[in-house]
Amino acid sequence: MRIVSVIHSLNGGGAERVMARLVSMLSDRGHDVTLITLDDGESDRHEVGPGVQRVHLNVMRNSENKLAGLIATATRVKALRAAMKRSRPDVVLSFCDVTNVLTLLASRFWSVPVVVSERSDPAAQVIAAPWAQLRPKLYRRAAAVVVLTDAAASTVSPWCRARPIVIPSAVDTPPSDLNNLIDTAGDFVAVGRLEREKGFDLLIDAFAKIASGDPQATLRIYGEGSLRQSLEDQRDRLGLNERIAMPGWMRPIWPVLRPGGVYVLSSRYEGFPSSLLEAMASGMACIAMDCPSGPAAIVRDGVDGVLVPTTDVDGLASAMSALRDDQSLRERLGGNAREVVTRFGWDAMVNRYEKVLENAVID
Repeated sequence: MRIVSVIHSLNGGGAERVMARLVSMLSDRGHDVTLITLDDGESDRHEVGPGVQRVHLNVMRNSENKLAGLIATATRVKALRAAMKRSRPDVVLSFCDVTNVLTLLASRFWSVPVVVSERSDPAAQVIAAPWAQLRPKLYRRAAAVVVLTDAAASTVSPWCRARPIVIPSAVDTPPSDLNNLIDTAGDFVAVGRLEREKGFDLLIDAFAKIASGDPQATLRIYGEGSLRQSLEDQRDRLGLNERIAMPGWMRPIWPVLRPGGVYVLSSRYEGFPSSLLEAMASGMACIAMDCPSGPAAIVRDGVDGVLVPTTDVDGLASAMSALRDDQSLRERLGGNAREVVTRFGWDAMVNRYEKVLENAVID
C-alpha cells in the first residue's frame, strides 16, 4: 500500500512516539510510507526509519484573532491537500483530534479513504469550539476511527459510521543493560508534559504530605510545558526545592526508570499513557490515578501496580508511602509489571493498524 500518515509534529509526546514507530514498521513491511507533519520538523524528538519519506509543511503558526485563524486554517488545509495528493496514496492515516479534522477537511471531494486515530480521552480533552463542532460531522466521513480504549470508543461512537476500533498503544522492550543505565533518579519518578492534565500539582502536594516524615525521599519530574514556572513556585512554597527536581525533557527515558524505584502517574485524564507502559516494562512499581481512559486498562490493581481515585491527593500520598516502606511489595508489583511487554507488543499493534488500513482500501 501507499500510505500517507499525518500528525502535527514529532516534538515529543506519546502520540508522536507511536506514530514514528508505526510508520517505520509499516515501511519495514514493504509499504510505501510518507509522513506529513504540520510543523517545520526542526524540533523532532523521535526518528523514523530511512524508508519513510518526510514532508514538513511548516504551517503551525499561532493566530492573533479569528480572521487570522480562519486564514491559517485555510492555508493548512490547502497545503495538506496538495502534499497528500502529490504522494498519490491508497489510504491516509491521521493522528490526534485537531489534525484529524484538518485531514478530513483536506480530503473532501477526494476518493482516497482516511483513517483517523484519537490519541487521548475525547470525553476529557478540550479542543477549541470550531474543531469540537466539526469533529462529529467529519468523523462520519472517515473510513475508520481508531481509539485507545473501550471508554473512548463509547464517546466517539455516535460520531462514526461504524463502531470505532480499539487499538491500544504498544511499549518497547527495555534495554538488556537497564540496571547499568541507572543515573541519579530519585525514589519517585514521573514523566510527562508540564500541563494541567498531567496533574503534577497533585503529585507535588501528595509528595509534600509524606516528605516531612521521610526526609530521605525525593521526586523527579521529567518533562517540559507551559506550567513549569507554576510548578516550580508550588514546590518552592512548600520548601521542597532540594527534594523535587524538574530536569526537563529526557529521551530515551530508560536510564531513570530504575527497578526498585516507584513511578507515579498523577494525570487527571489520559489516552493510553506511554510513560506508564515504559515504567512497568522496566520493572518499576507503579502508582496511577484511575483517571478516565488508559490506566485501568493497563494496571491490574494490586497485581502489577496500584490504582488511586482520580485527584485523590491523600490516597496518592498513602500509596506512595506504602510502596516506599515495603520493598517486597515494590519487587512483587515491579516483577509482574514487566508483563506489559507481551500484553502490549508492537507487532500486535502494527498488525491491527495494517489490517484497518487494508480494509479501508478494499472497502
